[in-house]
Amino acid sequence: MLTPLISYDSPEALKKAIRDSDLTYSFDEGLFDYLVGRGLPPLTSPTVFALILGISPKLLTSMARNPNRYYRIFRIQKRGGGERTISAPRTFLKAVQYYILRFILHKQPVSDFATGFVRGKGIVHNARLHTGLPFLLNVDLRDFFGSVTSSQVRGEFLKIGFPVMVADSLAHLCTFGGSLPQGAPTSPALSNLVFADVDQRVADLASVRAMGYSRYADDMTFSSLRPIPRHFLGELDRTLQGHGFRLNPEKTRFAGPGQARYVTGLVVNVRPQVDRQTRRRMRAMFHQASMNPGRFTDRANELLGWASYVQSFDFVRGQRYIAVAKSIPRR
Repeated sequence: MLTPLISYDSPEALKKAIRDSDLTYSFDEGLFDYLVGRGLPPLTSPTVFALILGISPKLLTSMARNPNRYYRIFRIQKRGGGERTISAPRTFLKAVQYYILRFILHKQPVSDFATGFVRGKGIVHNARLHTGLPFLLNVDLRDFFGSVTSSQVRGEFLKIGFPVMVADSLAHLCTFGGSLPQGAPTSPALSNLVFADVDQRVADLASVRAMGYSRYADDMTFSSLRPIPRHFLGELDRTLQGHGFRLNPEKTRFAGPGQARYVTGLVVNVRPQVDRQTRRRMRAMFHQASMNPGRFTDRANELLGWASYVQSFDFVRGQRYIAVAKSIPRR
C-alpha cells in the first residue's frame, strides 16, 4: 500500500512541497483548494499526483500508457463451466489502484440499488430486500466489467471534479485493454459508479410494475407480490443495451410460490438462509467437529469461515458454530 509523501491533513505543507519542486508550472492553486475542500486528494495534474504518491512522473506515465508491463494475465475455471480471464495488476500498479480506491472512489456516493462492494451492505442485505415476496426474477449481466469502457471511467473522474489530464491518467491506471479488468481492486467501485444511472433507469422500469429491484455486482434481482411477466425481460434488455450492457440469458431465472427463491445464493422464502442441503451438511460437519475436534485441526480456518458466514444471516446458530470452530486445536 502506498503511503502519501505529504499527508492530506497538511494541505499547506503539500502546497509548499509543490512550490519547492519544479512542478510550479503545472500547479493550479484554485483547483487545489477546491479538491481539498471536497475531501479529495488535490490532483491538479499528473505530475502533482506523482509527487503525492512519492514516485517519479515518468513511472506514473509508464503505468498509465504501457499497461502490458504491469499486468499478469491468467485464466481460471468458472463454476458453471468455461474459463474466466483475469488481468491482475502487478504489485506496484495494484498499490496505486488501492490508493485511488481509498482516497477517491470510497468517498463517492453509490446508487441506492447497489449492494455489492458497498460498505455496510452485502449478500445478506441484498437477500433481505426480497425476503418473503412470492415472485422473483434473477438476471445476470454478461461480461459486466468488460462492458465498462475507459471512456465511461474517464467520465466518472471528470464528474468527481478532476481536470482532463488527471481524469485521463486515472482512467488509464484503472483500465486495461479499453475496459475494467477482472482483478483490479478499483474495478468493483468504478463499475458501481458507471452503472448508477442505469440502476435508476432499471429501478424506474421495475417501479412501474410494482417490483422491487437490487443489484449485487452483475446479479440483478426483481421481486413482486404479483407474477412478473416474461416480456419484462425484453424491456429490461433494451434498457441495458441502450447503455452498453447485455443480459446473459443462460442465467435468467423466474421463481414463484412453492419454489425455492434464491437471491445471491440465499433462500429468501421466509428469511435469508442457505438451502436445506447445505444446512444439513453444515449441521453434520459442526456436530462431528464438536465430537471429534482433533480430526478437524487442518480445517479449523475453513470451519471458522463457514461459521462467520452463517452468523451473517443466523446470529444464534452462527455463534454456536463459531464456538465449535474456536474449540478446535491449532497446530
